[in-house]
Amino acid sequence: MNKWYGFNFKINWPDNQDPKVWIDIFIIGTIVRDVISKKKSEIDLWRIHRRWPSDEHRHEVTFDCFADKETATSIEKLIRESETFKILQANNLLAGDLKKVTGGSNIHDIADDDSTRDWSEELKESWPYYINGCSEMFLFLIESLKGRSKTDVDEKNISEIESFYTELNNRISEIWQRHGSHAFFHHINAIFGYEPLLAKPRSFAGILASF
Repeated sequence: MNKWYGFNFKINWPDNQDPKVWIDIFIIGTIVRDVISKKKSEIDLWRIHRRWPSDEHRHEVTFDCFADKETATSIEKLIRESETFKILQANNLLAGDLKKVTGGSNIHDIADDDSTRDWSEELKESWPYYINGCSEMFLFLIESLKGRSKTDVDEKNISEIESFYTELNNRISEIWQRHGSHAFFHHINAIFGYEPLLAKPRSFAGILASF
């Protein structure tokens, strides 16, 4: 039976320092890439999630996938045996071990928590397909940027890794800031017929201007 399985990476975030968000891109661009490359045919849907609020969760990267138990076990093995995971552990960049969480057996359950309690059932059923597409696009963007980079990185040198993925994260942020309004918000707005949004007072990282 297929279920949702979450693989949670808790990133070390010392007090009075900015979160090391380059680690997110390092994890997604290596571990998640390899999992999807090797296991995509065994995964029905998947998504990535990044967060670094000042709460008990702190800085986390999560990879969720809908698959059977055997596939989830093999994914965990792939993660633990990956060079990226070993490098993060060796350099004290993870705040604890990899956390594996087993969710529901309904493919729509991923959108069923406190933050989505006011969503309609139709939206909950549809949303996993939306976030899967977003996650796949984000992974492809990372791969595209890496493929165009002229920097040779020693994958065992943490200083070179940090420098490379920091620059990669900066490029992703630049693309989001310059083109996100049109490339993402405008086009999804068009799909929904340009209807106005009832925006909640949730923290937008800036006003989303002309869609």
